Amino acid sequence: MNAVEFFLLDLFGSWTFAKFLPYAVLLLLGGLAAWYLKKMRSRLWIKLSFMLLVAALPFATYFFFYPIYQPDLFDQTYKPGAFVKVQTAKAMLAVVVLPGCPYCEGSIKTMNQLQAQNPKLKIVYYLVSDDSTAKASYEKQLDKRIGVVYEKNAMRWMLAAEGVFPSYLLYDHKQLKAAWHNTTFGVRALDYLRAYK
Repeated sequence: MNAVEFFLLDLFGSWTFAKFLPYAVLLLLGGLAAWYLKKMRSRLWIKLSFMLLVAALPFATYFFFYPIYQPDLFDQTYKPGAFVKVQTAKAMLAVVVLPGCPYCEGSIKTMNQLQAQNPKLKIVYYLVSDDSTAKASYEKQLDKRIGVVYEKNAMRWMLAAEGVFPSYLLYDHKQLKAAWHNTTFGVRALDYLRAYK
């Protein structure tokens, strides 16, 4: 997500709305600009081609820099081949990360925002390494309510994540409710977790 989307998220609370509102506004602005150009004197096919280009350009430019991915349209969970038992009396999101993984570090801002939106959801980063500097780095950047733990049996979590980092596993009363890989974790999943009780 970008700064505009985080601003809209702060205003409206919905990850999906914050993701798609800029596209709708840019389509509207492009359409208005194209409508204004209908007065242009030229051959019909040149005028229509130019109007179409002007209408699509704002949307296409924004899409180029901030694309919509499939998980933003459809919720895509997976069923882990290996199950990790977790002792939790309430809903908990386990975020399985590796040290030095840029996508794992990129999840920090999103998880901080999610924790602020749903304080009842316990979020814990499971670091599949005993790198103390990585743990300290995560603890420094994460919201104080989000835990960071070393996983002594890292292989269990690596199998549950199927080698994709970060992976997100939602537990409720010791049962795995849903799981997402980094490539399938979009705004639909975030809205589901935001409202999860």
